[in-house]
Amino acid sequence: MKQCDSIKEWIDINDRLPNPGEYVLVSFENVTLPDIGRYETDSDGSGAFYPGNDDTSYASVGIFVNAWMPLPEVYRREEQK
Repeated sequence: MKQCDSIKEWIDINDRLPNPGEYVLVSFENVTLPDIGRYETDSDGSGAFYPGNDDTSYASVGIFVNAWMPLPEVYRREEQK
């Protein structure tokens, strides 16, 4: 079994936010399971996290993101030589 090349850790949203439009794994204050979402900014500089391609933010439905991490690379089976 191949060992993980890089271990990713959760990044608190108070420490740093992801790049706008970047899909990331998000953790929540009030929900047990993480989700894949994205962070978007408005013209006034404020921002919010959104699930997948949805137009409704997590916060607008009472779900609060507290941390995020980059998604891993897509799995590609190594070709045998």
